Order: sequence, then C-alpha cells, then structure tokens
Amino acid sequence: MSTKYFTVDAALLEELGERLIGRRHIALAELVKNSYDADAYLCSVKIASDEIIVTDNGIGMDIDTFVSYYLRLAAQHKRELEFSPELHRRLTGSKGVGRLAAQFLGSTLIVETARKNSRGKAVKAVLDWTKIQRGQDLQRFPVDVTEVERDAMAPFADGKRYGTRITIKNLKLDFGETEIEDLGRELWALRSPFERISSRTREKDPRDFDIELHAGIDEAEERFDRVISDLTDYVWRAKISGVVADGRVTDSAAISIEFTPGYPAGSPGRTYREEISLSSLKWKSGRGEASVVSQKALLDRAEFTIYVYKLENKQRANVPLEELKDYLEKFGSVSLYDAGFRLPYYGIDNDWLLNGADHARRLSTSTLLPAKWDIDDRYMLDLPEPRRLFGYAEISTNHEASVARRQGARPGQWLEIQSGRDRLVDNLAHQQLQALVRYSLDLYANRYRARHVKSVEVARGTEPANRKYSRLRQTLEESRDIIPETAFRALHAEAVDAEATAAASEDLFDARTAAIAPLAAAGMTALGMSHELSREARHLERARQKLMKLARKHSLPELEEIGNELGGSLARLRSLQSLFTPLLSEEDREGSDRLRALPITRQIAKAMGTITPGLSIELEVEEELRFPAAPLAAWNAILQNVIANAWNASLGSDESEVRIESWREDGWEGLMVSDKGCGVDAANSERLFDAFERDLKVAPEHAGVAIGGQGLGLAIVKMLSTNYGAEAWFEEEPVTGFATTFAIGWKC
Repeated sequence: MSTKYFTVDAALLEELGERLIGRRHIALAELVKNSYDADAYLCSVKIASDEIIVTDNGIGMDIDTFVSYYLRLAAQHKRELEFSPELHRRLTGSKGVGRLAAQFLGSTLIVETARKNSRGKAVKAVLDWTKIQRGQDLQRFPVDVTEVERDAMAPFADGKRYGTRITIKNLKLDFGETEIEDLGRELWALRSPFERISSRTREKDPRDFDIELHAGIDEAEERFDRVISDLTDYVWRAKISGVVADGRVTDSAAISIEFTPGYPAGSPGRTYREEISLSSLKWKSGRGEASVVSQKALLDRAEFTIYVYKLENKQRANVPLEELKDYLEKFGSVSLYDAGFRLPYYGIDNDWLLNGADHARRLSTSTLLPAKWDIDDRYMLDLPEPRRLFGYAEISTNHEASVARRQGARPGQWLEIQSGRDRLVDNLAHQQLQALVRYSLDLYANRYRARHVKSVEVARGTEPANRKYSRLRQTLEESRDIIPETAFRALHAEAVDAEATAAASEDLFDARTAAIAPLAAAGMTALGMSHELSREARHLERARQKLMKLARKHSLPELEEIGNELGGSLARLRSLQSLFTPLLSEEDREGSDRLRALPITRQIAKAMGTITPGLSIELEVEEELRFPAAPLAAWNAILQNVIANAWNASLGSDESEVRIESWREDGWEGLMVSDKGCGVDAANSERLFDAFERDLKVAPEHAGVAIGGQGLGLAIVKMLSTNYGAEAWFEEEPVTGFATTFAIGWKC
C-alpha cells in the first residue's frame, strides 16, 4: 500500500472568491477589516472607474510575515492570537481568506507594505489572477514578490511611512455613480453609524478607526451623516437599551426602555428598567410556542441600542421626512456587529429577530415575557415592524470563544461565525442572543400598550356608562333618608332607566364588535400581506434588472421580452398594493385636509382595475372639486367599496361599465357613480346601508371574482360619509343609459 496526497487545483482561488465574497461591498469590507486588525487608525478607500486603492497606516508586513501569512490561505493566526499586537483590538478575521476579496473585484492585485519600526525595507508584490490555470496545482500559482527600500515607496494613510496599500486593477464590475453611492452607504455603515456620529464630537483617539471614502460623493456622505444624526438625536420616540457584562458568571442582563413625553399621546416621559436572567430566556420552538433556550448563560458580553420611530410631518429634523423614511425602508431594523464590524444582519429584509414576521401575524401576547407582564389588552399589536426601528447589537465572537474555552465550555456553546460566511452559527448561544434582544422588543410593546391604556383612561375614563349609573343609583338609595320622597322617586326612576339604557347600548355595541372582529382581523392580515408583497416586489425587481442586463449583454431578445413581461406584472402588483397604501401611513389615516377629488378618484380607479378585469371606469370629475376635510384613508375606503359594489352588480352583465362624475346643485356638490349592472330598488334602498344587509346574489360561476360579500360595504360608506359631513344615497332616477346611480354629496 502506498500513501497518496490531495492536490488542490489553482482554480479553487477563483471559486472561493466568488462563493465566499459574492458582493462588492463585502469584498471591500474584508480589505477594511484587515486594516483594522493591523492596528491602523485610518483606512482610505479610493474608487475610480479603472482601479480601487485601499491604504492604511497599520503595522504593515515585512517579507517574512507577507510570505508566511498573506500568501497562506486559511491561516489561523488571527484565531489563535485573538488580539491585535499594539492596540489589543479583538481581531475580526478568522477564516484566513480575506485576500480573495481583491480577486473578486479585479484581475490584478498590487500589494505594497512596510513594517512599522522595520529597518527601512518594504515589500511589493504583484498577483495576476488571469494566470490561474485550471488543472494546475495551487502551489504552482506564481506571485512576484520584491523587497524594496521603504523610502522609495509612496507614503501610506495619513502620510505614515508604514502600513499597507492594496491596488486592484482591471476591475471586473462597473463602478458608476449609482454603484459608488450605494457602496459608500454600505462602507459608512460597516462600522456602527452610532459610533461614527459620536466620534465627530469628541477628540480623536489613536484607538479609533476611521474609514475615508474618496469617490467624489462628498455630498452623499454629508447627507448620510445628517440622516443618522436625525435618527439618533431628534426624531426617535422610544429607546431600548440592553447590556450583558460577565454574563457567564452573573447570568444576568439589564434592559431599559425610555419613552419620550407624549408617546403615546398624553403620556409623560418615563424609563422602565428590567433585570433578567439569561438562563430563563425563551425562544421560539415552533407553532408559536417558546421554550427556555438553555439552563445556563451562554453570553458573556453584549450590548444593544434600538430606536423606535413614529415619523410625522411636524417634528424637529434636518432632512426631509421622506428621506428619513426612505433610509429606514432600506436600512432599518436591528443590525448586528461583531468586534465593531457589521455582519449581514441588517435591513428590513433580514428579519433575524422575527419581529417583522410576528408583526404581520398580528399576535396578541408574547410567549417570551413572564407572567408578571400580563395585561388584558392585545399588546403585541404594538410590536414595531423593522421599518420603524434603527439599532444595533454589539458582540465579539472572539471574546465569547475565549471566555467560554477558559470556563471549559464544550464546542458549540458560544457565539461563533459560520465557516465560509460572515453569519453566526445557529446554536443555542445565538438563540439566547436573539431571545434577549427580542424580549426587549416585546417588553416595549407591552409597556407602550399599558401607557396608551392609562392615557386613555385619564383622558376619557374607561368605566362603562352603566356602571356609572349603577353607582349613582346606589348613592341615591344610600341617601334616601335625607332626600324628599317625591324627589327620590323621580331621581331613582331616571337612574334605573339610564342604567338599563346604557347596558342595552353596550350589549349592542359588543354584539356588533364581535360580528366585525373577524373582518378587522382579515384587514390586519391584508396589511401584513402588503408588507410581504412590498418585500417580494423588491426581490423581483432586482431579478428583473439582472435579467434585462443579461439579455442586452448577450443580445437575447426573447429574454428581454420575458423581462418586459415581468415588469408589467410588477406594475400590476404595485397597483394592487396601492389599495392598502393609505392604511399604512399615519398621515393618510389621520389627516384632515380638503383633498382634491380627481387625482384620488383616478388613483383608486386605476388600482381597482387590477382586481376588476374588463371593467371600464370613465371619469368626468371637475379639477376644482374637493372632498370635505377627512383623511385619505376614509375616501379611499368609500370609493373602493362603491366601485366594488358596481363591479359585483355588473358580473354577468353584457356591459361592464362605470361612470364617475361630479355634480353641483342647490349649494351641494359631490360624486355620482353609475353602473350598467343588475340595478337596485331605489325606493327601498335605505336599508342597504345597514350592516349585513345585502340584496345582490352573485351567480356561482362569478363567485370567484366577486369582491366582498359580507354586506358591510355600504354600511362603511354611510358611516364614513356621515362622520365627515357628507351624505350617501341611491338616485331614484339613474343617469341615462345606466341601471344604478349611487351619489355622495356635501355642502359647497
């Protein structure tokens, strides 16, 4: 028997670069992390159309270090050392493949490096990745390395004579203005943006680490800083903080939740504090259940800060409200940082805490909070979705591993990075971290709802009216001896009557609420679906853009046609989603302006076209017509229901046509909606405005495309119209050529 050995194909370098890096901002992040680990206080990134230069002022390398470590893939020295040599930073790298980031970006790599306190020598190396030959052994891949005089080499970052400079040429990717600005945002957030802002207001510390991007986008960087400043200083409504210190010994974490005055409305500012045992934390075990993660503490050091927002027009801010909303839409949620560098847990699509999913599910109570926080109200409805959050959780996997090993923990019982990916291994330590941060979000929802209930009690009183009358009757009976008999009888009779009337009214209200509750739940589910549709639409749009790029690059008209069809489908999807848009915006739900009727009617008619195929909607609405003062959501609901009724009435008709026109007469104005459907008995139509009254019978063959069907549409229309100073009715004589005309009117 003879011994044989594995050989490694040189093409593995290219495969690893593509699979382990994958995206340009991750590639640059790997190079920046190397500068941090080298004890640099400044890393300069210069991006041009034909090259990328990354320069630092770290300790640099001599030729022996370069050959031993840089040219050795998967070297484990960072994992073994744990700390950087001078500043004792916890090292960020652990896989030993960071240099492949350069190969992902370009085909030529030039490394220039000079060791701090060396004897005047420097190293220059050139790697030409195009010389990789499939079938050739990896150890035969050539690298040109030269030892040169340090003074002959250009200065490094901040003018230092030591450090490292990586120059990448023959770029594989396009770096236009849009790509560079997107890349800039990713790099600025690579280190915690909270730390970035605070460092601007304090003296420079040599232990700091700054990233400078030179790419001609200074204005974009200033705008980024203003957004971060507003989000962290001015516009937040609640701040959630947590810290774990020596957790493996103390088995404890501290959480605080600070509410600003007036949030919710009528509530004073207040901070809640909670001490919690790490070994008691629960995490989701499936089907909505939760169980204790571990009987022991698996975290040693962690901290997090999360800001909660309720963005409104009237608030102190340096940038437009829409810009803040746009930033949260793209980069909201809670990011995770390991040794100060962001892991790929960020943005609203990376729901690592599952609060986005649970927000959409409309849960009532938390399975993570202990019984002491139980309240009657459905507080989890106030769980903030990712786009209302901006925060970070800070850990150090190197620290966690070091402490755990010293305490004799078994492998897998601490936070660690997955091999080949900058993500955490999904072990019990990871789940304990998730459980801790998510516990704080559930506790926020609980305390918010408790504050809201209390503020309502203070403002209006929540005791049922029949109980108030009952106390009045009891007081009268107790005071009977001092009240004249005639007066007592009269007062007592009125009190008894008022008590009975109030009780009957409340019973009726409860009955109606019970009947409507399932529909309200369905509405909440629809809002959750709208959130999910938005996310999927973004994924589809990115896929479509890649498809179109490939089609044009390779001249494939069939592929381009598919891309165009996909674009049309996306447009219809967004049109359908716009039906829910007014319900998602607080301004649209609570505004009180007199809105122009034509653009709103046009928008709703277009959106309804997605779910009413073949229905022709003709608009003849005057430009000057304005609705009475009311939120957009109200008119959105009114018009949607009226058009839905017209569609249902037209099912089976030869002519699916609707006309919406404005009118003005005798000091009144409004809209008329006419259809050519089955018609209604106008003389007996008033009862149709009562809840659950419905005359229309949809044929079985049309049941699949009918909208609604619960008999609540006209009741909602009547209620909203009356509430905002309008009236709704069916015309006894429909507009000529139509079977039914529905009218809504208000005083001019």
